[in-house]
Amino acid sequence: MAANYATNQYCVQLASGAMLTVPAGATRDTVTDATTIATWAADWTATAPTAATVGPLMAAWLAVYPRGTVS
Repeated sequence: MAANYATNQYCVQLASGAMLTVPAGATRDTVTDATTIATWAADWTATAPTAATVGPLMAAWLAVYPRGTVS
């Protein structure tokens, strides 16, 4: 299992019909979230986001909500 990080924000409709928004920098693992990663495989990388790549505000938000969702 490896962590992957979204390089761009995108929305995808899940098989259940629900919409999922993945913000840039959000993390998913290659086992549990393989389907989410596969929908836009080019928009994922193993390189962790930094304040330089996603901006300081988004980097701080991702430190609290690494999956990109408020739960």
